[in-house]
Amino acid sequence: MKSVLSRLSIAIFHNCLIASIRSYFYFNWYKLAEAHNNLAYTLRKQGPENYKAALTHYNKAIYLDSKLPEPYMYRGVLYVQMGDKKRALEDHQTLVEMGSPLAVELEYVVKNNREKAPEQFFGVSEKL
Repeated sequence: MKSVLSRLSIAIFHNCLIASIRSYFYFNWYKLAEAHNNLAYTLRKQGPENYKAALTHYNKAIYLDSKLPEPYMYRGVLYVQMGDKKRALEDHQTLVEMGSPLAVELEYVVKNNREKAPEQFFGVSEKL
C-alpha cells in the first residue's frame, strides 16, 4: 500500500511540475512573441528598406504564438505595403477565423491601400 501511495504521490508531483513548466514557458513565449511583433512594427515604420527584416519578425511572432492576432494584422499591412494583397487577404482570413476585431482594420487597409489616419495602435497597453 505504501509503495502505491508513494508512486501516486510521485506521479501527481510529476504532473504538477510539468504543468508549471508549461505555464512558465507559455508565458515567456507569449512575451517573446509580443517582442518580435513590436520589433517588426518598428522596422516596418522605418521604411521599405526594413520590410524584409520586419517580415522575418512578424513570422517569428506568429511561430511563437499563432493565437496572437496583432502579428497577423500588421503583417497583412506590411504585405499591402509590399504590393502583395493576396497574402494580406490570407492574414485577413486568419483574423476572421480567430474572431478578432482586427479583421475589420486589416480589411480597411487592403481596400484603401493605406492605414487609417490618425494612426491607431493595436495591442498596446492602455494607460493605468
